[in-house]
Amino acid sequence: MSEHDDAQAAAAAPRKAGEALGGDGAGADGQAAQEAVRALSGGAGQEWTPEQEGQIRALVEQIRRVRKLNRPDAGWWHRKREWRAREALVDLMMAGGPELVSEAELRLWKNHAMVEVLLEFAGSALKQDDIAKTLARMETLHTATYESWQQARKALADEKAATG
Repeated sequence: MSEHDDAQAAAAAPRKAGEALGGDGAGADGQAAQEAVRALSGGAGQEWTPEQEGQIRALVEQIRRVRKLNRPDAGWWHRKREWRAREALVDLMMAGGPELVSEAELRLWKNHAMVEVLLEFAGSALKQDDIAKTLARMETLHTATYESWQQARKALADEKAATG
């Protein structure tokens, strides 16, 4: 298979899984949702070496840990744990470099956005319009790159600054 065929198969995976979500079988829905998540979580925009993949996963987990520990009402011991977690995150960022940090941020955002999409879909009445909307959002998430994500964040910040 060529790279073009691989790219087409990766792009078609969310649509195929989403179409299966509209099927009649009750057990098929869970399997289709899992396929959609697998298709999107495996869709990295760039091929990474196994070592780089490990570094990216470690960065994602450490970012999650820091966010979880970041609370304004925390006591001294909790703040100390947060401080240590931040130090570990900085060490990982320095070792990984800017490309791996950008990829980790993008993956973390994609995971969060995918959960939101699937939760919204799960709470709907499963109409064809809902399926089409969910598929479109899943495909958009799948094709998002770090640069497009940064541009969208900047546009939202500019819009917020203009209105506020």
